[in-house]
Amino acid sequence: MKSFQESNAEPAEDLIEMSKQGYFTIMLDENLRGLEPALEDDGFKVIVPQQGLSDDELKRKARGWAVLTRNSDDFVDEAVRYDYDVIGIEDVTNETVRKISNAVRRSRLATLKGNFWLKVRDNGTFHLRQLV
Repeated sequence: MKSFQESNAEPAEDLIEMSKQGYFTIMLDENLRGLEPALEDDGFKVIVPQQGLSDDELKRKARGWAVLTRNSDDFVDEAVRYDYDVIGIEDVTNETVRKISNAVRRSRLATLKGNFWLKVRDNGTFHLRQLV
């Protein structure tokens, strides 16, 4: 019986390809409403709450979703209580949606159980921290 062999082939490398994760829902903080179309085009379900809601009302509505905000400190302390994730960004540029999308996919945030704080840095890297 012959064993399977590849002739002159390079060593196999693992490859993981993930879809655009359209099932992942992001709720936008009030000052980031302009990102809605680009995030939707990139495959995310985007919730834009009515204007003027207090942070407490936003937190209650965000259950099971991720809150995208420039003010992470306002949302992190209550994330476990209200059961949502926090995606924090420092600055909004033309590359913001690409940075967010890449960080969500590379961190596999949508597949993790628990509550997390995904801090997306200006250079596109991220820091993922589980909230307890």
